[in-house]
Amino acid sequence: MSLYEGMFVLDNRQANRDWDGSLEKLKGIVEKHGAEMVRCEKWGERKLSYEINRRRRATYVLAHFQAEGQAVNRIYRECELSELILRALILKRKALPSEEETRRLAEASVARLRRTSRRPVEERKVARSVEKKEVVAVQEKAAAESPSDEEKSGAEQQKAPEPQSGQDSGG
Repeated sequence: MSLYEGMFVLDNRQANRDWDGSLEKLKGIVEKHGAEMVRCEKWGERKLSYEINRRRRATYVLAHFQAEGQAVNRIYRECELSELILRALILKRKALPSEEETRRLAEASVARLRRTSRRPVEERKVARSVEKKEVVAVQEKAAAESPSDEEKSGAEQQKAPEPQSGQDSGG
């Protein structure tokens, strides 16, 4: 038996109504074909980048299971036929990732979604104006702390050694 990782995108309405039932249905599909569930984690509810079956939001579930190669094809086919599962991706893994690694991947995924999410125009305008104000404040602070060009040239002239008049220079 080989180790597999499955990312399942569940119908958000059904998952929110009965999470335990939805999870049992997913586990039932996997175990029905002779696979053994190793780990199953809810990654949470997210907005989809495009509609799937007229759904704009979905619940993501990451599952690790051991199965034979032919069983994976049957599991994937049943996922396609299920009304609960909107999408499924099953990959073969060499080793089970640690829980910390899985958590880090989930956080990176959420951070990427936040960076790429589209904000309303007004929010973007406000954010830009706040950023401009912050930049101007930093520039003003830096200008106040550093001497101006005139002060710099005056300070350099004061530091330059003046020739001494009392010494004879050669002759």
